[in-house]
Amino acid sequence: MRKLLRIEMEKVLPYRVFQILVILYVGAFLLSAGSLPLVKLSSGLTHNQDILNLKSLYNFPQIWDTFAYFAAKSNIFLAIIVIFLVGNEYSYRTYRQQIIYGLSRQDLLNGKLLVILGIALVNTLMVFVVGMIFGLIYSSGYSFADMFSHVYMLGIYFIQAVSHMLVAMMLVVWLRNKTMSILVLVLYQFIIEPIIRLVLNKFVWAQLGLFFPMRVITKLTPMPDIPITAMFKANTAMGDLVMKLPLWENLLLVLAYSMLFYWITRRILIRRDL
Repeated sequence: MRKLLRIEMEKVLPYRVFQILVILYVGAFLLSAGSLPLVKLSSGLTHNQDILNLKSLYNFPQIWDTFAYFAAKSNIFLAIIVIFLVGNEYSYRTYRQQIIYGLSRQDLLNGKLLVILGIALVNTLMVFVVGMIFGLIYSSGYSFADMFSHVYMLGIYFIQAVSHMLVAMMLVVWLRNKTMSILVLVLYQFIIEPIIRLVLNKFVWAQLGLFFPMRVITKLTPMPDIPITAMFKANTAMGDLVMKLPLWENLLLVLAYSMLFYWITRRILIRRDL
């Protein structure tokens, strides 16, 4: 494993596109985290009271739910990073070269899995550090137990990030084209699957839409509760926000899908000519 990790780091770290995407991702996350508490929405009915009350999302322990939710919104960038890293192996035919040098196809897959785990781990640690900083700034009257009572949400976010990147790896190994893989991922996640769920909700059985892969992955870190989101959820038209699976059931489904994505990727990589 150490050898595989060293090989992958030698390829990944100097890669300019990887560096640019990481900088953009981290910059966007820090900018959104820093600017969100400054957003206010008042109404004449509330005597200039901030009805959004976004600063409450930065109090311990809710900040871990908040940061897990907002970090999850950027998982698409992590998936695109994986598509570029794996897609380069096909573009430059380095997989064949590594096979000649003695690595097995399972080694190639395990190497990329280590990269995915590493990206998810580093990203989760970044979210933890930034969350601690903002929590200490905006929280008051908290105990040590408050600081860490919801930190398990970052562990859930780690699983979510890994699963999202496994989807990306499966697509690029299947399609062997970076542009096509990104297009299919974006179209399926944001257009195709939501339309299918909408049709099922209207004409078949609404509960069936809860079990689709991208929904169970994205809903693993739910939207944090603030007054305005509670108002939206109370609206019966917002059915997709109201219907949800228990956290443990959602987590089990994500783990099952992750194993399925890995198994499919392995079958394609072992059976297909590199």
